[in-house]
Amino acid sequence: MMGPSSFWTAVVHAGISPVAGWTAPFLGHQRNHRLMQPRTSLLAGVITVGLVFAPAAALPASADTTVPTVTAEEAIEAAATPAAEGAEKISLLSFNDFHGALSSDFSGTQFADTVEDYRAAFEAAQGEGSTLFTSAGDLIGASASVSNVQQDEPTLEIMNALGLDVSAAGNHEFDKGLDDLQDRVLEIADFDILAANFVDPETKDPVLSSHEVFEVGGVTVAVIGAVPNNLYATTTGAGLEGNEVPYHVDAVNEVARMLSDGVEDEDNDEADIIVASYHDGADGTGSLAEETARSEVFERIVNDTDPAVDVIFNGHSHQAYDYDTTVPTEDGPKNRPVVQAGQSGNLLAAVELEIDAETSEVLGYESSLIEQSEQDAAAAAAESEATAAVYALEQAAVAEFEELQKTEIGEIDASITTDYRVRIAESGSWRAGGTRRQETTLGNWAANALKDRVALSNPAVDLGVTNSGGLRAELLYDQFTAGGEFTAKPTAAHGKVTLGEVLDFAPFGNTLVYFDLPGSSIKQVLEENWQNGQKTNHLGWSEELTYTFDESRAQDDKVTGLWIGGEPVEMDQMYTIATLSFLGDTSWVGTGNPAPDGYEGFATGQQGYVDLGIMDNQAYQEYIEAQTAANGDIRPDFSKNSVEVTGAPETVAPGEEIVLTLDDLELDSDGAGEATGVAVAFEAADGTVTVLGSQDIAAEGETVTLAGISAPGTAVEGTLVMTVTYDDRYASASQVRLPLSVSGTGQPGTGTDHPNKGPGNDSGRDNPNRGPGNNSGNNDGGRAPGENRGNGTGPRWS
Repeated sequence: MMGPSSFWTAVVHAGISPVAGWTAPFLGHQRNHRLMQPRTSLLAGVITVGLVFAPAAALPASADTTVPTVTAEEAIEAAATPAAEGAEKISLLSFNDFHGALSSDFSGTQFADTVEDYRAAFEAAQGEGSTLFTSAGDLIGASASVSNVQQDEPTLEIMNALGLDVSAAGNHEFDKGLDDLQDRVLEIADFDILAANFVDPETKDPVLSSHEVFEVGGVTVAVIGAVPNNLYATTTGAGLEGNEVPYHVDAVNEVARMLSDGVEDEDNDEADIIVASYHDGADGTGSLAEETARSEVFERIVNDTDPAVDVIFNGHSHQAYDYDTTVPTEDGPKNRPVVQAGQSGNLLAAVELEIDAETSEVLGYESSLIEQSEQDAAAAAAESEATAAVYALEQAAVAEFEELQKTEIGEIDASITTDYRVRIAESGSWRAGGTRRQETTLGNWAANALKDRVALSNPAVDLGVTNSGGLRAELLYDQFTAGGEFTAKPTAAHGKVTLGEVLDFAPFGNTLVYFDLPGSSIKQVLEENWQNGQKTNHLGWSEELTYTFDESRAQDDKVTGLWIGGEPVEMDQMYTIATLSFLGDTSWVGTGNPAPDGYEGFATGQQGYVDLGIMDNQAYQEYIEAQTAANGDIRPDFSKNSVEVTGAPETVAPGEEIVLTLDDLELDSDGAGEATGVAVAFEAADGTVTVLGSQDIAAEGETVTLAGISAPGTAVEGTLVMTVTYDDRYASASQVRLPLSVSGTGQPGTGTDHPNKGPGNDSGRDNPNRGPGNNSGNNDGGRAPGENRGNGTGPRWS
């Protein structure tokens, strides 16, 4: 392997943390080095292997480290380093998850400046056409509003001007359906979009091109594209038209073997260098060992991708990492870079290969992540024709959007955001989205908006719900309280909500749907926040739903109480859910493909599906307008729908001390207050409320264990109601409910297992406070016959 050269080091990073303070940059130039645009079936062949790389030592992981990057200026200097005698150098560039990142700050132009400056320097030293500019997917879709409102055409035109050579397909290229991708996007683009593992269910041939071969310098380079295995779960499955998604590593390997089998004809291409561009990758930026242990998918990408592949680019997980990996070959171990370049063009991955001029074998490589150029856009445009073209296109796109962007649609009293405090704690940077594992004001607000809009069509709707991955921007009063990377609004715009902000927040173009689900499926959906025992997502729910959980319990048994409108949920009662077409999609059922975001519960027992055909951003706009008209503004709700409860008794003796712990009491959204106290009361079955006491919560604490709170002095059945108070500007409060039996014995019940509880804690019979459980509810006229809207015959879930 080539030795490190100053800052442009060969990548041997094992301990990596996110890059702080990211912005947006870079890439590629129009060249006629494309050899062919194949749309081939996959043919197996014999693997040929190039020169072996020596394994590199790993650096220890550290929470204080950041991904090693180089500035644009440093990259330009390093690009001029000549190849060794008898060798030549080429550079393979990749970026990923650009998501139409155009703005009035002209980040697209700075992106172009970074690419143009690096490429010009490299090709001046190594020869014209010695670079290849690629994308690892999600170039468009879920885009910033400047591009989104114009159907991403400005982004496609800008990439044409930059000379993007090829892109892997990501999940968001399919957001508007396969027909839109094939008939509109590919007609505009001067580059192909690749997916080896998106195939016709009958012929098994790729629906899009599987790969493309280019002449780069003096060698042929093939790029193979691959979509994520869970494609159906991460876009609207109906738009995929029933096509299949085989495992991406297997599909890439089949193409790689064909490209290296020594047979070349019109159906069988050959290449000296093979690049696998996966729109998939590691979930974090820890050591290579940590990330491969965390994700079986990433482990397979790293270790099972065919040794014929020389370079692996990643995307989809929006991470920044640069790993040197080792794969076994017949001739010994071979080192191979695995690189992902963040998101929105904030970093550019560059892998410089040194190649034997006679044999075209790889002798070694150096890889790095290049930071965005900070040069003024106008000055950058003066240096390059391509950058000038990008600048003109971005200016036109911004001008087209500005009128919409300026349109005020409502007032906002305080910022409504994702979990930015967690994001700061993890990496020192602020950005929309944060982690998707936490409850947020923005998620709950959006769910309320969906329910409100659907209620205009179906007043019987019970709940609204949205997915955390659909929250792509913030609704800010001015800016984050603690600052952050978001530019503050102009003074005149403080407290105003514009249409542009709504389009940024909801860029996917989902439609509003509603359907009925049994209570058991709602519980299933909540359990599916955890996958393999780990919290992976947190849905935003409207204010009617509250629930308790205990993370120490087994998978699929973590939710311990579930209430709608203060009433315990019946497992066999049907409830009407308002949500987005993404979550309500059932086209994955029976195909072997995963459910959207992994939530199978939305399809379990689903009845009466109705798609209103109303766009999500339209619904949010109407909700903002209606709330502003009725209340003067929109504002966050800092109370929590979900609280962790541990150690809770189900039965206590009269007067016995009640001991339990409440945890995860605070939101991490901007402006959320600290929990200050908890008031405890007992609500008997007849509606009588007895105040039991209150307790302060320690400053900066999200946990409280009840002490000195005693049960009522006589035997009674009912509900323990705990109200948590906060010190935010609205004096918010969260209500936590817990069924409690005050009996003469104070001992747990010894009956049969409750179907939804742990062993021996419930008699398993009908709720004693709800009568014998006869179905007293009539069929709702707007529902399918026989749907249970009364007390039901099954267990209540509380």
